[in-house]
Amino acid sequence: MEPTDLGSRIRERRAALGLTLDELARRAAVSRAMLSDVERGRKSPTVRILCQIAEGLGSTASDLLGGPETGEGGALAVQRREERSVLVDPRTGVERHLLSPAFLRRGIEVLWYVVPAGRSTGSFPPHRRGAEEHITVVQGRLTCWLGVHQVSLARGDSLFFRGDVTHEFRNPGPDSCHYFLIIDSSRAASPPAAAGSTRRGPRDRSGTRAAEESERAEP
Repeated sequence: MEPTDLGSRIRERRAALGLTLDELARRAAVSRAMLSDVERGRKSPTVRILCQIAEGLGSTASDLLGGPETGEGGALAVQRREERSVLVDPRTGVERHLLSPAFLRRGIEVLWYVVPAGRSTGSFPPHRRGAEEHITVVQGRLTCWLGVHQVSLARGDSLFFRGDVTHEFRNPGPDSCHYFLIIDSSRAASPPAAAGSTRRGPRDRSGTRAAEESERAEP
């Protein structure tokens, strides 16, 4: 996905939730300037920043990146390698591959990560309470920081953990580390409502529209 397409998707989702740029920046714990640049397609977000923005929107990075249409209720869905939605971190080279878009509507992400030697995914923010994650290392070694815990994994090792803690994954080895990651948010708590959203009806979007016009007028 091109940065402009991703930025437009984030802006549309923010507007649908009735969030201003400042409100989403606070929720996502990213700077307003960074968020504005991402929305305008001026910068490609790192994997970590995109995940923070997704959490602020009550969504997932996979949902924001999108994927091929799989149809509704089909008994079979084939996704070719070249059809994958792939995000490559511009700073670290970490690759994030979405393997099964069909599961997204169920609140489940099936991912394939490739972490270059000596690199880290960066620190991910906690998911909403109730989210759960599973990792299986296919190649190489992986050091996992999960809140106050540290776990080392080797090829063939698996790990389950609650996703509502800060987490980071680093490759301590001399070769690339490949691992599967499953994120189950199907039972996660609902995101908090936007400030003042109870007063804003579906047709009363003047506040949001004024905020967006102000944002577009900025350099």
